[in-house]
Amino acid sequence: MPHVLPADGEKLQLYKTIESKSKLFVAYRMRQCDSIAVPQYTSFTWRLSVKSSPENRGSLSLAFKLTKMPTKSKNPSLFDHFNVTNAYIMLNSTRYPMVDYNTSFQRHKFAKLYGDAASFRSKFYNMDELVSNPNIKPLDYKSLYPIFVFDVSKQSERLKT
Repeated sequence: MPHVLPADGEKLQLYKTIESKSKLFVAYRMRQCDSIAVPQYTSFTWRLSVKSSPENRGSLSLAFKLTKMPTKSKNPSLFDHFNVTNAYIMLNSTRYPMVDYNTSFQRHKFAKLYGDAASFRSKFYNMDELVSNPNIKPLDYKSLYPIFVFDVSKQSERLKT
């Protein structure tokens, strides 16, 4: 994600504006889908391009797929886990999640990932979890829908306005 550092003069002006509790109108990013071919390494960095929009950031989702384009015999909504052991997002120099996941799909250690994906719907639609339960069993999540959901809605109170 792009990170902008203001010059000292602009930084002083911003601090004065923040201290006076004036409203700052900030444009956030909109929903979009980007895809890349992942190199055959154990670790890689992916810089996303973003577009401006007045929407607030709430979450980022990450999923991997073995085939590039869907075919008639392959369901495009099914994903592969590739035995990912950890993933995180750096957003404006803040890491989400703060603590590593330390997962192992081979040893069925993905409860945190499953919980984040299962609670996404209730957070996104602001609904009770009992009503918005996606009804995906953990083994189905592992073999069919291993989607990594990162909740980035908790940002600095000072910068929210």
